[in-house]
Amino acid sequence: MKHRGLERYPLALPGYQYLNVLHESENAIILLANSPSGLPVAIKRFKFDATGLAPDLVDEFLMESKALSLLAHRGLVRPLDAGMSSGTLYMVMEYVQGETLRRCLAQMPLPSLQQALFWFEEIAVALGVIHSIGLLHQDLKTSNILVRADNSLALLDFGLETRLLVAAGFLREDEIYCTPYYISPERIIGDPPDERTDLYALGVILYELLVGHKPYESGSLAELLKKHALAPIPRLPEALSAYQPLINGLLAKFPENRLESVEAVVRLLQNITRLTQQQ
Repeated sequence: MKHRGLERYPLALPGYQYLNVLHESENAIILLANSPSGLPVAIKRFKFDATGLAPDLVDEFLMESKALSLLAHRGLVRPLDAGMSSGTLYMVMEYVQGETLRRCLAQMPLPSLQQALFWFEEIAVALGVIHSIGLLHQDLKTSNILVRADNSLALLDFGLETRLLVAAGFLREDEIYCTPYYISPERIIGDPPDERTDLYALGVILYELLVGHKPYESGSLAELLKKHALAPIPRLPEALSAYQPLINGLLAKFPENRLESVEAVVRLLQNITRLTQQQ
């Protein structure tokens, strides 16, 4: 396969046959390849030189990749392998065919309430699997969620490489490395993330699924961040008001006022659904 990006950033992995470049960003190239066993895989090849990184930082990335590889959950695009080749870090992942949720939402009318809640619960459960091993996603958004042909979802692009990008000089310590539409108030002021940071992004996605647009929007980055930090939590339309407690519990400005875990989110969702069905 000939591709200018791969020519600039080569990767020699014995036994892999490169087929195509799926995506190229400022930080990495993602390749479609056949593995030595003949199965299609996606390979993320980072662009930065990893030889100067602290060994413990590289080891942490490899250990977290290994931990995720043990999670055989259909809601996750699972890493299969990770390593270093000629000073370059890479990650081999399952290849999941599908469109991003972002693209699906842009191409379809507003999903039905049943569809929106089905997708939301799938996202929440998959996020809970990540949290169960002590990891965070840190960049949860509709463009990091794949929709398969059978309508099931899979999360991808976990925030494993954030610390590597800072150490390699691709990011500053104070730089916001996430999508501003989904950023939590505490991340705006530089506080460290925890599970509730992911839950805030989950709340943005829920609002988007229910209403058809994000809770906070602006053409100005500064104004958008200000809205996340200070603007009131938006109200759902009257027909969806039963789900307002869930929105409030996810989009609370302070982490301590949010729902404490994915399990609490799913319990509240199921309670609301049961009550609405009884009416």
